[in-house]
Amino acid sequence: MQSYDYIIIGAGSAGSVLASRLSENPHISVCLLEAGVEDKHPAIHIPFGLALVSTLSSIKWDYTTHSETHLNNREMYWPRGKTLGGSSSINAMCYIRGHADNYNQWAQQSASHWDWNSVLPYFRKSENNTRGISRLHGCGGPQGVSDLKHVNKLTLDFVSSSVNTGIIENPDFNGIRQEGVGVYQVTQQNGSRCSTAKGFLKPAVRKRSNLTILTQANVKKIIIEQARAKGVSVTVNGEHQNITANIEVLLCAGAIGSPQILMQSGIGPEGHLKELGIDVVEDLPGVGRNLQDHLDGTIVYKQRNYDSYGISVPGILKNALAPLQYWQKKEGMLTSNIAEGGAFIKSSPDKSLPDIQVHFIPALLLDHGRKRLTGHGFTIHFCNLYPKSKGSVTLQKTSSGFEAIIKANYLSHVDDLAPMIAGFKWAQDVANTAPLGNTAMPYSPNTKLESDEDIVEYIKNNAETVYHPVGTCKMGKSSDAEAVVSDELKVFGVNALRVVDASIMPNIIGGNTNAPTIMIAEKAAEMIQKDAAKN
Repeated sequence: MQSYDYIIIGAGSAGSVLASRLSENPHISVCLLEAGVEDKHPAIHIPFGLALVSTLSSIKWDYTTHSETHLNNREMYWPRGKTLGGSSSINAMCYIRGHADNYNQWAQQSASHWDWNSVLPYFRKSENNTRGISRLHGCGGPQGVSDLKHVNKLTLDFVSSSVNTGIIENPDFNGIRQEGVGVYQVTQQNGSRCSTAKGFLKPAVRKRSNLTILTQANVKKIIIEQARAKGVSVTVNGEHQNITANIEVLLCAGAIGSPQILMQSGIGPEGHLKELGIDVVEDLPGVGRNLQDHLDGTIVYKQRNYDSYGISVPGILKNALAPLQYWQKKEGMLTSNIAEGGAFIKSSPDKSLPDIQVHFIPALLLDHGRKRLTGHGFTIHFCNLYPKSKGSVTLQKTSSGFEAIIKANYLSHVDDLAPMIAGFKWAQDVANTAPLGNTAMPYSPNTKLESDEDIVEYIKNNAETVYHPVGTCKMGKSSDAEAVVSDELKVFGVNALRVVDASIMPNIIGGNTNAPTIMIAEKAAEMIQKDAAKN
């Protein structure tokens, strides 16, 4: 039996932050548990290694959703990080906070101290932005944020073509306005990926005597006695053990893992748990509900020139020195996050906020990169930022225990189609506008689509996740049937247990979810420290 003051389940975008911040106090002990391996694979640290991540099952969970009724019954591939740093070790590194109004909406709903003015200090606290300190940006924090050291010519063409269609250029999507087109800032430091493991669990942090990090540690359940979390039941490198938490258990396993572990521990919808033969500790119907994600459409165009990143003899020869350039100076093509360009636009002029996000990739990309296409060209991604469709995470029994059943329910709400159609039309328009469209030839779809009916059918056959699942342990008031945690992230009905990750978001934010998850952990760390000080 091992004992620590705090046990953190999951060393991802939130867990790594919590472990670092809590262990700053040498008088408390922290145990950080990660189901995956250490973050040693080169594809994690070399930004362009993102192109290989889809083939590396050793560092990710290869989840698949239930067949999606409104996407022609397709099962969707949902990869999530399974290594130190979690999904921040395998994502596209785009640093986006969302719109200020997203957090004001959280506050209006019930999370009173989660409005924009309350969360901004925590964004700034974590940030080490190469552009320097300002009212909106931080400098000196653990999380590296920088401009791309290498931007492909096609990305600049994409920005120019977007401007030529009437979109304003925006140098900072996290600045005074979100709307516009530009090049993303990325979670990188000196040309390398800066995951939360890299930023918050630096060697000096990992060497702290009061911090224990265990990888390949698969948590089976949280041990709960007399309505209090007392520790965890975990298998570490195949060996089962119980670990005791003297103060709190902090669940940071993500939008899929956190509700799964809660349910395996007897916290969740009573009827569902009884069906599975799990003893009910706390009937919380909201566990696993309120699942939200950004559905992502794409269009792909081929080109006869070799400007893009691509598989061809001329392309390989053109970039033959890229590995040497990266090894010597951390510069060149291999510093690219591939998803270099972006835009935030409105599906119609009457929208108060941009409700479509665009990612531009100067390369041919299909099926999450699992299908290798030869030749050159570009891919434009577009997603509906504020879907009304909601899904769920439930459990099913397997021979070895339980596994998650993911039902995203994409497009189950009729209002979610209009932004996707508008996003397709905008992307198609930009792809056919100079300079980007000068040599562009449609590949997927293989012809220009004019009617909404054809666009909808294309989307239903081709859209995928853009990797932003949230909401399954919703933050809210105890009177809310879907709420799982309070605005202090404490699980209702169980003492000494909090959830700290993207699953607590009441509503999905308008952008990539990594930076907001880091903010959540920064804010949670301070709340936990203040509670400890009271006792």
